[in-house]
Amino acid sequence: MYKIMIECLDVAPGSGPQAAIDIEQEFRIHRTWHERPSCTYANGKLLLIARNDFDADGKALLDEFWDCLAAYLGEHGSMHILGVEQV
Repeated sequence: MYKIMIECLDVAPGSGPQAAIDIEQEFRIHRTWHERPSCTYANGKLLLIARNDFDADGKALLDEFWDCLAAYLGEHGSMHILGVEQV
């Protein structure tokens, strides 16, 4: 199992908190192959943390996070995989 942490920068304060809620729910309800999703907003950044058993480099979660950001935010800053750890 891998625990993956991804951040998205330059998220507007007016939309960040609600986007975090919407994205977490999207993963909980529709993308259940990622376990224990958590999405939070602080200081202009969205942080997504999730676990799965197939994404050793975090790129699959990154792609799906990008899809959600496009749907819920439209515009946002760069995205970075902060870490992938085997748990």
